[in-house]
Amino acid sequence: MKKKLICGTLCFVLCLGSAQAAEPTFVDVKEGDWFAPYVTICAETGLMKGTGDGKFTPQGTITVAECAAIAARLGENMNGTPIVYGTAAPGESLPWYHWYVENLKGYGVTVDKPQDPATRREFFDLLSAVTPKEQLTPVNSIDALPDVDAGDPVLDFYNAGILTGVDQYGTFHAAGMLTRAEVAAMVARITDPTLRKAGFVPSSVGRPGIEDQPTVPTPAPGQTPSDAASTAGAVMTVNGKPLSLATLAYWINMMAYQTDLTLATYYNSRLDLTNAALAQSIVEQAKVQATAQVLMEDKAAQLGCKVDALAATLTPSPSREDLSGFVQLNDLLCAKHILVADLQSAQAVLDGLKAAPTMEQFDALLYVFGTDPGMTSNPGGYLFTAGEMVQEFEDGTRALDIGAYSAEPVQSTYGYHIIWRLDPTDHPDLLGEYQGAALEQQVNAWLQAADIREDSDKLSRIDVAGTYSAYLLQLTGGQKQ
Repeated sequence: MKKKLICGTLCFVLCLGSAQAAEPTFVDVKEGDWFAPYVTICAETGLMKGTGDGKFTPQGTITVAECAAIAARLGENMNGTPIVYGTAAPGESLPWYHWYVENLKGYGVTVDKPQDPATRREFFDLLSAVTPKEQLTPVNSIDALPDVDAGDPVLDFYNAGILTGVDQYGTFHAAGMLTRAEVAAMVARITDPTLRKAGFVPSSVGRPGIEDQPTVPTPAPGQTPSDAASTAGAVMTVNGKPLSLATLAYWINMMAYQTDLTLATYYNSRLDLTNAALAQSIVEQAKVQATAQVLMEDKAAQLGCKVDALAATLTPSPSREDLSGFVQLNDLLCAKHILVADLQSAQAVLDGLKAAPTMEQFDALLYVFGTDPGMTSNPGGYLFTAGEMVQEFEDGTRALDIGAYSAEPVQSTYGYHIIWRLDPTDHPDLLGEYQGAALEQQVNAWLQAADIREDSDKLSRIDVAGTYSAYLLQLTGGQKQ
């Protein structure tokens, strides 16, 4: 129903269901796909289910709440700690993930912002909490990674063959988002040790077309020998901070992958990086993203917070007037709906609302009649703007006053909708949207003011096509974890 996403929390498909055994055959998981064995294990054990219509949606994103559900089920399987599904008090409405979150408290885990998209670090922390130490028998000998501190428990998962990073260097990329395929791989490798990646050795060699030149640099005026050494291998510096080839290569792959995916999805074509102008365009996009990463990491270090908390730290408490202005500026709408397949069911919903036109009644009818699983994971409704939903849903929402519901069913290709329009200012995700937009503006200002220096010789020798081809080879070979 939704044409595109404005954030990972605005999805119409609930990725997880109950911990019952699931049908392990999905139309979008082929036998030769690198993630196929992992998806099968997760489905057979009931740790993950499909997304509806016989699909698993391997490249779909996943929320913190969904990760919490997986972690709780995994803990139940491995530790014998049952998930206790209680009963809501009279008049109390609990989110679908409530009992999973309560279960994880027994492992000393507090789940914050459950409806946000999950980062790799957030999911790892959940897995680490529920995975017994005896399940982490080493099959590798890795003592250092590009972006992981010594002693970080992430290393235990690399050495156990559960993780191998997002690139050949073993980069963990803690702030990166997760796909459902990646989640399945991590979970399956914990569940079935035969699927683990033994013998993985992070590469210390540059990407194809890059020649490593290990030299002892001469300090520039004002630099110490250690300062000079730290920037010697950099392809760029940002306000004096080194930006490594590995970081730039990561962003080249991300920019290329997103472009490739868009071309394949909407235009039935593929990205051709033998086109020099196109390859250079990808590099330029990657340079901006990599520079922004350095700037945000530097600012987060100054403020003593994590990068993923930077937006909230910079804009902690906007006023309701600020939020209302943001809603108007971005033409944001908010609505819940009860999606049904036929007019008879739609009329039953309307009859029920006529008898008791309250949100409590609407939620009760949603529980009985609703066929959109996304409503379960978005109890505050969908927050969206023009073009984000199918047109009938958007038009149906705009036709209502805030606090009103559809007097007649709204028909779309998905079925019949009974829509209740809500105030976007009250949506639980609005603060994050506001803070994210404020951070984006701030990063753009930092980019304009940054002292960026490039090693044109090293940059000119990057084989963009080779870099991306190597990345795709890792994906298809099941090496992306």
